[in-house]
Amino acid sequence: MSRKILVIEDNEQNRILMRQILKYQGHEVLEAADGAAGLVMAREHMPDLILLDLQMPVMGGFAVIKELRDAPELSHLKVIAVTSFAMKGDREKALDAGFDEYVTKPIDTRKFAETVKNFLPDESVALKKPVILCVDDTPANLKLLENILVPRGYEVVSVANGSDALLKIKSLTIDLILLDLMMPGMDGLQVSRKIKNNKKSRNIPIVILTAYTGAGSFIESLGSEVYAYLQKPFKTEELVKIVKAALAQSPGKMS
Repeated sequence: MSRKILVIEDNEQNRILMRQILKYQGHEVLEAADGAAGLVMAREHMPDLILLDLQMPVMGGFAVIKELRDAPELSHLKVIAVTSFAMKGDREKALDAGFDEYVTKPIDTRKFAETVKNFLPDESVALKKPVILCVDDTPANLKLLENILVPRGYEVVSVANGSDALLKIKSLTIDLILLDLMMPGMDGLQVSRKIKNNKKSRNIPIVILTAYTGAGSFIESLGSEVYAYLQKPFKTEELVKIVKAALAQSPGKMS
């Protein structure tokens, strides 16, 4: 299946090589010769994958990835660093900055094609259900959320603590988080801040669900980190309304 891939690279020969590999695989290729132009094209075309050089005039790759990860509408885009950098620690630096993968030049054409394939969404992505991560240490509460959300077409991933929630966020694409406030080990406040301090997860909407009557002061301390909060016990229609509104703000824009 053809995918839209944006190549942001100032070296014409490198662009030609990547273009040939990608078009041979049947993909549509968009090209930009500097980071600033690449950002404009990313916003305009919303590509399935971006191949981004690190050293470029006008705007380098690290500046571009920061702009991408900081923008809610762009933060979900897959981005691979393609660079001549090969010093110890460069890969880790790139991944920490928000890149999904790191490929060095000169390009190994066979490995390059396989890496690109691994980071493209599969054909079923258009039919993908919104994924909601429910975090609550009470099994009955998780079951209630599943009973409300699954029949309405949402995919629900349930975990009982903050540590497991962070692992799920790292391994899965999550569109919305429903987060209990009062939990042992790591409370909702701590979990939320860890999520928002991570470049890849900071734009996932978070809705706090809590029985704590003094939750308002906790939520206010989070500021814009939390989309909304709902007092337990809540009405089904209240939850569904907030879920739909929050998903409309999600990077994946699925509701």
